[in-house]
Amino acid sequence: MVDVHSIVSRLHLGATFPHRIKPTWNLLPPFARRVAAQSRRIHAAMAMLRVSSYRKLFEEDGCSENGGLGAPCAGQYRASARRAAPDQCDCDKLDFAAAKTLSREGLSRFVKDRGLIAALNDRLVRLIKLAHCFEEENKSLEFQILDLQEKLDSQMTPSRTSSAVVVPDRSLDAAVERLRRQRDEILCDTEELRKELECLQEEYEKAAQLRVLIQQERQDVSQEVDAVTAECLALREQVAIYEQQLANMEAQHSTEVGTLLQPDHGMVSAAALKFGSPDISPILDVKEYYCQLAQSLQFECGASSSAVALHADGKELEVGGTARSTVKDLSKIKDVGEMKDLISRLQKELAELERCGEELEDEVEMKRAAYVEQIAELKCTIDEMRHKEADLKAQMSDQCDDYQELLSEKMARDMEIAAYRSLMEEEEARLCCL
Repeated sequence: MVDVHSIVSRLHLGATFPHRIKPTWNLLPPFARRVAAQSRRIHAAMAMLRVSSYRKLFEEDGCSENGGLGAPCAGQYRASARRAAPDQCDCDKLDFAAAKTLSREGLSRFVKDRGLIAALNDRLVRLIKLAHCFEEENKSLEFQILDLQEKLDSQMTPSRTSSAVVVPDRSLDAAVERLRRQRDEILCDTEELRKELECLQEEYEKAAQLRVLIQQERQDVSQEVDAVTAECLALREQVAIYEQQLANMEAQHSTEVGTLLQPDHGMVSAAALKFGSPDISPILDVKEYYCQLAQSLQFECGASSSAVALHADGKELEVGGTARSTVKDLSKIKDVGEMKDLISRLQKELAELERCGEELEDEVEMKRAAYVEQIAELKCTIDEMRHKEADLKAQMSDQCDDYQELLSEKMARDMEIAAYRSLMEEEEARLCCL
């Protein structure tokens, strides 16, 4: 009798180590061809089962990272990208620290995903090579089984004829005994074949179930790959929004700097008017008038009088020939009291003029101090804006570097995903052709 399990073990051993095949192949039964075919199908199913372990590993790693990289994550990225685009650009409202943190998180996630997918691709390549080796060994074993089957048939035919010729046992008991042994052998072979058939049917059902599971897992992997692709597109949109925001910030900054650097003609004229030297010609006229008046009083000579008027609103003195008060000719004044009144009135006017001059000087000093303080504040504001501009440029440069690194890692991950999908499609097409 032939042990089918030992033959199958020899088949697997021969597929793994072909140089260890021994001459026991002469004992192969006629159903060895079917066994080899079933073994080849089982090997193909096991190869697909190994390939399905990729999806399980990918899913476990994705779940360990807060749900992986599914469609909700892509939606979150889209929502964050919409929130990141404000209606108007304001440099003070930009949070570069939060943007840098998000960039670092995305970079670390991309690095992990790329490493994981690269490891999966390497493992897939190794398994595909191993499956190819198994297929080649199974083909060689099939040819060997066919050769051994032909040799076995050629050896069994002469042995049966020789035994029939050499040992012609004509006794009835011997014939009955021989038939009984043959019947027992046939029943045993039938029972063993039936058991083997049941085992092969069970294995075939398991392989069919595994094939269905593998197809489902393949669909899940395709959905996950589509979700990752959607996330990549969302990140690309976010990068475009940040670039547009950066361009708007640069345009606004250049406009503000140009506005600050260009002088305002209205302000210049106002400043010129405000910082102009005070008009002291009326004061000089008043001084000259009083000098003439003093000379006329001292030498008792006639002098032409002048009128002096003070405006309360503008605090400006006007001297002219037509005045409110006139001084009579001193030669005609003979009354001492009238002379004293004239002198006292002139002294009051002089004191009032001196007081107005002091007020004008105080006002000029106050305005000059206020303008000097305002100029100092404007200079400090300009320096502060220049420092802010330098800090903003440095932060934008760092952010651009982070985005460039993030984009390179994303492209590397996309290449790994494309390689994984191409390997899976190629292997699927090859297995479908088998």
